[in-house]
Amino acid sequence: MKKLLALPLLMLLILPVSCRKDVTPTHYLTLSLNFPTGFDLGSVPAGTEVKFTNNGTGRERIITTNGSSVVFSILAEGSYDVSCSITLKDGGQEYIFNGVISHFWLNQATIVPMQMVLVKNTGGFIFKEIYYSGSKTQDNKPYTSDQFLEIYNNSSETLYSDGLCISVLEPAPNKPSVWVNANGTLLDRIPCTYHQWIIPGSGKEHPVLPGKSFLFAVDGIDHKTDPNGNPLSPVNLSNADWETYVASAGRDTDSPGVSNLTLMYATLSSMADWVMSNQGPAVILFRLPVPWDQFVANATNFMTKPTSTQTVQYMMIPKSYVIDAVEVVYADEASRYKRLPTELDAGYTYIEAGTLSSKSIRRKAKLIVDGRVIYKDTNNSTVDFLHDLVPTPRINPTAVEY
Repeated sequence: MKKLLALPLLMLLILPVSCRKDVTPTHYLTLSLNFPTGFDLGSVPAGTEVKFTNNGTGRERIITTNGSSVVFSILAEGSYDVSCSITLKDGGQEYIFNGVISHFWLNQATIVPMQMVLVKNTGGFIFKEIYYSGSKTQDNKPYTSDQFLEIYNNSSETLYSDGLCISVLEPAPNKPSVWVNANGTLLDRIPCTYHQWIIPGSGKEHPVLPGKSFLFAVDGIDHKTDPNGNPLSPVNLSNADWETYVASAGRDTDSPGVSNLTLMYATLSSMADWVMSNQGPAVILFRLPVPWDQFVANATNFMTKPTSTQTVQYMMIPKSYVIDAVEVVYADEASRYKRLPTELDAGYTYIEAGTLSSKSIRRKAKLIVDGRVIYKDTNNSTVDFLHDLVPTPRINPTAVEY
């Protein structure tokens, strides 16, 4: 009797399957979108489309994400091509990632990783490293001729440095700014002091490849070995791309191996050399919409200092012209004052070791893709920069930094 009862039970188990031989099985698929190491991704934009194309039938199915980097789907068994393109914004930068899986055979419930590859980011020129603190000589005297700025192409496209301008801001880092509106907010125009410089060129004479940089040096010499240098300096700037040579003063040294920037304007013609405050400069990188000599000839682009009786004219740069800006403040917490509007830099950074410490500040490496470093740029120097570093001009980190 037990054998007779087993036969109908077996038939009940088999018959539903045998009746549906023409139905293609379906399987549960979990797709995990994996981003490059170091890209701090909490979620993907809701509504991002992931496309599944059945290679046997040609049918497409599109799944939209709900903000998660994991996509769930039930698909018919078969061979699939899977694709996804995601645009992510992080601070002032935009990143485009593509992911593709070809001829994936789905025949059971599966978890599939999709590696997202960075194909484009729209970040442009940025300050990568700023060495402003200066060093001490063997006689314990201050030495600031070894200051430099390193500008980096943080994008995935070739950019041109022709026409890029640099300047430092007024006032000094340990004084509150008087360049304010009636309500106390900072002006929309940036007051530039000392010398304002521009890279000469017709527009495409100075290409900068993705992941490459160039150096602005106060003096383009090997500061460690040159007789006019300082053996205790941490840098060799003889390979700098540009130097700030002030010919009019007659006391600045012109390094023959380094090209000179073009001096657009100087608030004080008596200054023998350009210098950044070694207590903490606010620096801007900008482009002018008109030829520089035309801009300088327009008196409306200048102002005298508010509340001052002096007649010194300061060049005023609209904040819309600014490409990158970094607020470096005084190390003493009680004397830290903002000079840059929060739209340009929401935070600030500084060197704890103070002046003449031979230390620099540098952006954090956010992502390394195929050997190219992409630096963090959220327009907030408090989180974007590392500080109290040994200067490393032209040297990039080999690991992501947090």
